[in-house]
Amino acid sequence: MKFPIQKIWRAALVAIACLSASPAIADSKAAWMTGVNLSGAELNAKKSRINFDYVFPTIKEIEYFRAKGFRYFRLPVLMQRLFQFEGGVPDPTPTADWKQFVALIDKAANIDAIIIVDFHQFGRTQSGLIGRDAAATQEFVAAWSETAKRLKDKPNVIFNLMNEPHEQTAEEWLPAANAGIAAIRQAGAKQLLLVPGSYWTGAHSWTTTPNARVMTGVVDPENNFAYDVHQYLDSNSSGTSPDAVPGSGSERLKAFTEWARQNHARGFLGEFGFSSAEPALREGAALIKYMSDNRDVWIGWTYWAAGPWWGDYMYSVEPKNGTDRPQLDVLVQGNK
Repeated sequence: MKFPIQKIWRAALVAIACLSASPAIADSKAAWMTGVNLSGAELNAKKSRINFDYVFPTIKEIEYFRAKGFRYFRLPVLMQRLFQFEGGVPDPTPTADWKQFVALIDKAANIDAIIIVDFHQFGRTQSGLIGRDAAATQEFVAAWSETAKRLKDKPNVIFNLMNEPHEQTAEEWLPAANAGIAAIRQAGAKQLLLVPGSYWTGAHSWTTTPNARVMTGVVDPENNFAYDVHQYLDSNSSGTSPDAVPGSGSERLKAFTEWARQNHARGFLGEFGFSSAEPALREGAALIKYMSDNRDVWIGWTYWAAGPWWGDYMYSVEPKNGTDRPQLDVLVQGNK
């Protein structure tokens, strides 16, 4: 569980694909999907100056992590930057941010990298709460319909419906999520979908919230989705402390894993992070090992986070002065 102000502080906030994709990435169930979040394009949501209030990752950053053996890159973005809305419907004219975003997707394809499109809005649009407010739900569905229409022929794309819904109940969130999924499929996109629950989509709390009961109702006509869950290792699983609770790496995913196994579901850890303190590195390694040991459920993970504006953020794996962060070695070792 994470709180908005804390998330803003942290950020300053398979294979996939269509049926015609190459065999290397056509079967999402066969891939082990590992990578990092590349934060930047979601920052300062109420401001609009690119390269001042927010920044898109570059292909050089993707190349850096590709050279380390990672292939999957979750890119947090805001739908209001990708689209201009008129009456709840995206204007078909591409925005400057959309053009830059798609250019990055295409450059990533040239180095066999996969982009996870993440609407990083915590269950909200500028019109309100998705699933509770009709205008917000309409914008969410319309944005995904337009996104899918434009990206349906790009096999190096995965769709992550929403980052960490939490104010709405699971009962409110599920119909909106299913409407978004339906819009994506109706647009002709067949790529992998990552579907969160509500309540910050915490893995540790999945079975103690209505997520466990309600989110079995996800409907995907292509049956090509996994549940996107997040997990941190500090005392309250918020990702706001450099400390890691002893044993958390091997324990906090267990309840969700058993739930997924019982429901014949797949899981993807879209966010996790840990500091460079030795105890935290050990717990991070244990978390990664646990997922690798339970690949009947887990299809992979993306670490939180990298990105050009991280500075001394305690979980950052953005290289500093050309030097790898200590956490990166744990990720590399866990990816073998």
